[in-house]
Amino acid sequence: MHNFAADNGRQYVGQRNTDNGSCELGTPDCGQRKDVTTFDSQGCSATVKWSVTLNYKDVGTHTYRFSLKDLDPKSVVWVKDMPFENAAIADTANSVKKVKVVFTPPEGVTWDKSLDEPQTFVALVFDNGDHAKRFVKAFKDAIQVCGGKPSPF
Repeated sequence: MHNFAADNGRQYVGQRNTDNGSCELGTPDCGQRKDVTTFDSQGCSATVKWSVTLNYKDVGTHTYRFSLKDLDPKSVVWVKDMPFENAAIADTANSVKKVKVVFTPPEGVTWDKSLDEPQTFVALVFDNGDHAKRFVKAFKDAIQVCGGKPSPF
C-alpha cells in the first residue's frame, strides 16, 4: 500500500483563483492545483500526508495519524467528486473523532495550531479511478486485519 500510494497518489485539477471552486485548466482565473497523498503504516498505526500546491506554490501539508482499527471497513469507498477527481475515503467507526490532524504551513507562514482538530475520516487522492478502487480494496482488507469493525448504524 505504501509504494502503491507513492506511485499513484496524486491529482491535477483546476481551481478558481477567485473562490477556490473547480474550473477547467487553461480558462481565465483558473490555476493548477496539485494534490499529493502518501500512506505509511507501522503495524496498524497509519499516517497519511496530503500536500497541496496551487499555481506551483506550496499551500501546506495535512498529516493524518490514526489506527486502522478505528476505521469502519464498510465506509471505505471510491469517490469521484470535485475537486477530488478520484479519492479513497474511509470514516471512523461510529463517527468518533479518532483521526489526529496536524497542518504544516509553507515555510515562513504562521498557523494557529489550535485549529488542528481530530476528524472522523481520512482520504487519499489518486491519479485515476482504477488506482483509487484498487487502494479501496487493500484499505478495507488492512482495516479488517487490524480489527476494524463496521458502525452499527
